[in-house]
Amino acid sequence: MDIQIFWDRGAPQGLEIPVSRTISQVLDIPVQVFTNPLLYNGFSINRHQFDATAILSCIDTYKRRNNIESPLLLVISDDIFKPASLYIFGLARPRTGSAVVSAARLRNEFWDLPSDEKALGNRIITEGAHEIGHLLGLEHCQDERCVMANPECLDDLDHKKTWLCDDCKMRLKTLHPVCIR
Repeated sequence: MDIQIFWDRGAPQGLEIPVSRTISQVLDIPVQVFTNPLLYNGFSINRHQFDATAILSCIDTYKRRNNIESPLLLVISDDIFKPASLYIFGLARPRTGSAVVSAARLRNEFWDLPSDEKALGNRIITEGAHEIGHLLGLEHCQDERCVMANPECLDDLDHKKTWLCDDCKMRLKTLHPVCIR
């Protein structure tokens, strides 16, 4: 089983390969990255954000129509939310193998901070690996350094490491013994 990452044309260019390689190393599963071929909807005029659950439904439809069974992560630049939240960095739907990560609030510029492409890349890696971890059956982890810890703000995300804790590694190997290298 390979993980597929669809990189939207508005997502930060030039980070596709390093992000996909690092996520592959973190989760110890092959990852392929492609230019995003799907259209998504769910824009809320009132919020000026996209509803992540609507985007996941678009991914689900695309996967179904194209007979894609492997987990799929879409990386976009648009700001996203889910109902009852102001914003989210990403969202996964494990039962269908679909996930989305938004680079909007992962950029320093969003928070009026100086641009930092290295930090942006690390944040996409961390959040992307987190959402794919959910697609593979992992829950949130209590170890705040683990990729599977639940970040509530950018500082939480920045304090996470780009690795799975020993407990999450063992759980992943138990869930997917054939897939993990």
